[in-house]
Amino acid sequence: MKEWWDSLSQLSQVFATVAIPATVVMVLQTILLLFGIGHDHDCDVADHDIADHDMCAGAHGGSDGLSLFTIRGIVAFFAIGGWTGIAVDSADGSEALAIILSLLAGSAALFGIAYLFKFALKLQNNGTLSLDNAVGKTGEVYIPIPANRKGAGKVMVTVQERLCELSAITSEERDLKTGEYIKVIEAIDDQTVLVVSHSSDETTENKDTENKGGISKWITT
Repeated sequence: MKEWWDSLSQLSQVFATVAIPATVVMVLQTILLLFGIGHDHDCDVADHDIADHDMCAGAHGGSDGLSLFTIRGIVAFFAIGGWTGIAVDSADGSEALAIILSLLAGSAALFGIAYLFKFALKLQNNGTLSLDNAVGKTGEVYIPIPANRKGAGKVMVTVQERLCELSAITSEERDLKTGEYIKVIEAIDDQTVLVVSHSSDETTENKDTENKGGISKWITT
């Protein structure tokens, strides 16, 4: 090992300094992933978003973006880029060429990991949550919802035994405030639901019941 290290140029030793630890981490990540440990716990360095922290991400498109700067992606960048730099430098390539190719190889690994996990998340979330199942459910306003469909807010609703944060609009003539109870009456698309105040919905149901009772009374009479 020492002889191999001494045979490397100064630039290759720099590449090896980042490539070897990154490779060890990448192997450990792969082993843990195979045993189901560490799954869905990759962290997005850019905005500190954690996959499991965003509730029902598949329902409102939270996972549609391409997360480049993840732990796995950065590890792959240093591992692949480092070994590429060593290989080019050891093949009597110029230092500039070794640096350029190592950056290109590392970037390719970074994008490859990002696209791989984006594809895997799409497969995982495909068909697992349907907002049609939210219709008729009651929940609570999280971010105020503007009246008359003038904008969207957020609601917390339990769908398929999962507490979800969903985009929501309302046709009510007043704003629905934070903490107010609502009822989902329609799934607008795969990201947004139409809601009404739960008290308004109960009032409508009571009026319908009274009207039916009145008609029955006139018929029996």
